[in-house]
Formats: sequence, C-alpha cells, structure tokens
Amino acid sequence: MKRFSIIFNQYIQYYLYLLIVLIIVFFFTQSPFILGLIIGTVGSLLNTIIFEYYLAKAKKSDTIHISTGNIWRYLVAILACTIWVFFKDNINIFGVALGLMISYVVVTIKPFIHKKKN
Repeated sequence: MKRFSIIFNQYIQYYLYLLIVLIIVFFFTQSPFILGLIIGTVGSLLNTIIFEYYLAKAKKSDTIHISTGNIWRYLVAILACTIWVFFKDNINIFGVALGLMISYVVVTIKPFIHKKKN
C-alpha cells in the first residue's frame, strides 16, 4: 500500500506542475482552449484522487462489493462540462475534454517511464 501511495503522490506532482504551467500560459495568452484545459486537468486530478480513494478502500475492505467510484468520476466530468455550458464564450470544450483525458495518459505512460529508469 505504501508503494501505491508513493506512486499516487507522484501523479499529484505531475498534475500540479502541469497546472502551474497552464496557469502561467493562460496568464499571458488568455486562450479559451488553455482555460478549458485547466478546468479539464482539475477534473482529471479529482478523478485520479477519487479512483485512488476507492482503490485503497477496496484493498482494506473484506466486503464482496468493490467500487472504483465511477459515479463520482462521472459527476466530476459532468460538472466540468456544465461549467463549459455556462461559460461557452470563455472556455473551449476541446480543452476541457483533453484535460479530462490526462489522467488516462498519465496512468498509461507512467509504467513505461518507470521501466526505462530501471
């Protein structure tokens, strides 16, 4: 479990670095795409946290029912898209969608980076 916690904290670091870079870029460009990307990345970060929470809960629990928090993760995605609906002129939906997909890219690429270091 400790190993998983270390990996999860690294994911959080990657998200925070990416968010800092995106906020700096948005400050200079005021791009609707970058703002959408920031919103999507925050949603992706929340989805990763929710998934980790439910995974840790499933590892501790002796129950038969195991959940990955899909409903909560769907709600986060719906919330991100709802923010876009209310601010269509200022936020680009493609940025939101791409930001929401970042968690899947990070989870997919991380093992290859880790394997290369060893």
